[in-house]
Amino acid sequence: MNKKAKILLISVLGILMILLLTALIFLVSVRGEFVKHLDEKYPDLSFTVGIAKIDPIYDSFYAEVTCLDDYTPFLISRGFKSQDIYEDYLECKSQNGYNSKINNVFYMSEIESKIKSVTGLGKEFFTNDAIYTQINIYLVDNAEHISVAKKAMNLLDEHNISAETIILTYEKDNHVYEIWLSSDDYSLTENEIEEKVKKIK
Repeated sequence: MNKKAKILLISVLGILMILLLTALIFLVSVRGEFVKHLDEKYPDLSFTVGIAKIDPIYDSFYAEVTCLDDYTPFLISRGFKSQDIYEDYLECKSQNGYNSKINNVFYMSEIESKIKSVTGLGKEFFTNDAIYTQINIYLVDNAEHISVAKKAMNLLDEHNISAETIILTYEKDNHVYEIWLSSDDYSLTENEIEEKVKKIK
């Protein structure tokens, strides 16, 4: 490599290093903005804020955050061209509350092993007596699905869970089925529940 080529290579590497260092410093400053926002909005809470990253799809900066007081994980972000900061701590905390309560209904129950996952949604910020707008229950493939559905409804009833919509989903013989119910259907028999089964795929 001749002298000119070496000088050119060193110059290019130097420029790249400067650009990377500038980007790193800027991302550190963005993280500082996130920390300041959280400190001002939630002065009584403590958070750990991850490294600021770039999301080229949404033209924004973002970081992963965890509230150290209740261990709620969430994202914080702002646009490339905007100083407005968006975070969904309260929404995530509320969602975790809905999910935690509904999962506890089935924890250690006789049908726990027959359930893949359970999630819940609500319109209002979560409280212990909140009404669910929707509960999603995914059953394992090798279960007696109607029997499990009835037992799931009984458990929800026993725990005084109110829900506008309860959707039980399962796969059988390479097809996907759903059962749409609500807390008004807690008294249905297995035969009546079976009548509500719909093949969706």
